[in-house]
Formats: sequence, structure tokens, C-alpha cells
Amino acid sequence: MGVMGLAVLAAGTITTLAAPVSFDDLAEDVANRARLGMEARVLYDDNILRLDKGRPVPPDRSKDDVRTTVSAVVDVAQRVSRQRVFLRGAAGYDFYRNNRFLKRERIEATAGVDWRIGRPCQGEASVGYGRGQSDLADLGGPVRNTRDSRTIILEGGCALGTGLRPEFGFRGRTIDNSAASRLRSDLEAERFAAGIAYNRGGPLSFGLAAATETLDFPNRRLADGQADSTRVRSVTARITARGANLIASGSLAFVEADSRNPGARDFSGPAGGASLSWAPGGRLRLSASARREVNGSGDIAAGYFLADRGELLARYRIGRAVDVEVGGLLQRRRFRAVDLTSPGARSFDRTVEARAALGWSPVERVRIGLEATHARRTTDATYGTYRSSRGLLVLGLAL
Repeated sequence: MGVMGLAVLAAGTITTLAAPVSFDDLAEDVANRARLGMEARVLYDDNILRLDKGRPVPPDRSKDDVRTTVSAVVDVAQRVSRQRVFLRGAAGYDFYRNNRFLKRERIEATAGVDWRIGRPCQGEASVGYGRGQSDLADLGGPVRNTRDSRTIILEGGCALGTGLRPEFGFRGRTIDNSAASRLRSDLEAERFAAGIAYNRGGPLSFGLAAATETLDFPNRRLADGQADSTRVRSVTARITARGANLIASGSLAFVEADSRNPGARDFSGPAGGASLSWAPGGRLRLSASARREVNGSGDIAAGYFLADRGELLARYRIGRAVDVEVGGLLQRRRFRAVDLTSPGARSFDRTVEARAALGWSPVERVRIGLEATHARRTTDATYGTYRSSRGLLVLGLAL
């Protein structure tokens, strides 16, 4: 169990395509724990530079490569009085056999507290940090770029005796790029939300929320000298149904996105989505989801984008120690208020991905994973259309 937890934490095999709503949401782990481990990943990618067919390989570069990542993994939680503090994440380093200019530290960590005030009020406060090489398909060329991301989340609510629960939320995020050609994509965003949820303890729960988010691009100046910025406002209704072996969730939102860029096309229309998780038996789990969202990118220089995304996932456990998983992803992003002077500028991209994975725990503290992925992306950018087949071996050890 410990190594499986570490594999989930480090976004390893058997977890990377999980749907937004799953049966894991039903398991509230409030116990004190301290899980430490080491993980080694060996990835072979036949197109690690994300080159289109027929595009020549740049000098001193290799189209295919082997990347080895060695990481320390931690998942710690401790209850202090009524509060519960936690730290989970992985920190390691990427080594490349051929394209050594891509070698970089790889860090993903979240720390915070599940807070509680009295009996009715509870929520979460957390900070997150990520650091690593950007996806080359988003960069406009095979260049070295360290992507730093920082996130702050404050959210919670207070349950009332009638089943109503007023809720609030704040999310702040910052994305910084190291390459001079990518600074125009740096992002600073703040999102405020407030709403009310209703649940009388039955299988159905409802919610209604309003949110506003500001997407600021401090290094992208408009003709008037001001920084480019987009304001996104939304009103969202949601419903969730939970049964013995089925969880279904749906949301419908109305979203407006207004850019300061005078030549930009604003958006006003529907968003939202639906997800379904079904466990017909103790060994099989099926998940499906489809959704539309309006968001900002710290990778593609645009004011905002519309993303339509669908995922399918099937997971089957063979005995106590073996998991098999297959999944697929289809996503299309449409970019608005595009900065045409930035490398990688595009009006759209479309990604199709198929994946199969096998996980095995021969003994309690050891986890072995195998994964095969084939991905295709199409875009109208000068760089970023590609096909890639990847194979991954993961070795995890719980200490």
C-alpha cells in the first residue's frame, strides 16, 4: 500500500489519466502517516524534440532519446488538535542520454493544512511549487526553458443545519519562464469564488457558485504600454450523485472572457462538463469525462484559451499485486488574444493520446510499472505538430 501511495503521489503509472471524479474521492484519509521513498524512471521517446515529419533535426540534437529521472518521494500527514497538516511531492533530476541541454531538476510539491473551526467550518489552505523543463511542443522550438509554477489555495465553508453550506475560495498562481524568448508568456493569476452547496446526507448534492479571475501577463505590453490582461467571469451550477458503485457529476457554466487587447476576440458562452466513475466489481473501475473550460496559459503567449477535453479510462486489478490500465485522451484548445510575435504562437492545437500501463508490486515495498503511450498533436504553429511513441519503466521503493 505504501508504494502504491508513492506511485500515485509522483504521478506515475496507473494514475495519470484519472477522471475528475473517482471512487478515490470517497476515501478520506485522516490518519497520521509518514511515507518516504525513492523512485527511478527510464523513458524512451522516439520524438523527444517534438519534430514534424520531414523537419530536419537541428545540429547537435537527437530526435529520439532516453531520459532517466531519479527522485525522492514524500507523503506525510500529521493531525495537530483539530487540524491536519500535510506535505506530499517528489523532487528529482532529469538526465538525458543525447539531448543534454534538456537536463533539469524536476520538482512537484504541495504543503498545507486541512483546517477546521468548530464543528461546522472546514476547508484547506495549501501552497504548491513546480519546476522543470517545459513541453517542447509549446515552445516554438527545441530550446532550454525552465518553467517555475507557484500556487496558493484557500478554500472552505460552513455547514448549516438545513443542509446548506456557504463556500468561498481563492486561488493565486504564478508561472515564470527562464528563456528570454518565453518571458512574454509569464502569467500571474488570481481567482475568487463564492457559492452555496446543498446536501441533506443523501446521494445527491447540488451547488451554485460565481467566480472571477484575472489573468495578467506582466511582460507582454500592449500598444498603450499597459500589460496584457484578461478577465474571466463565470456562474456555475453543479450536481453530484453517489451510489454504491457509481459516481456521476455534472456542471453547467456561463462564462465571459474579456481581454484588454483591442484586437482580441472575447468569449461569452457555455462551459462545464460531466464525469462518470463506475466500479461494477471489486477489480474493475471505469471512468469517462468530458468538459469545456476557459483558462490562461503560461506556455502559449495568448490572452486565454478554450479547451474541449474528453478522457476514457479502464483499470483492472489482477490479484493483489498487478494493475492493468488503458486510457485515451482527446483535447482541442483554441487560443484568443494571441501574441503573434512570440515563438510558438498559434490559434489552435489538437492532441490525441492512447495509453496502456501495467503495475506490479512483487513485495510490499516495491513497485514496478510499465507504460506505453502514443500521442499526436496538430497545430497551425510553425512548430508543434508531431507524433511521438513513448515507453516508460518505473521502479519505486518505499523506505
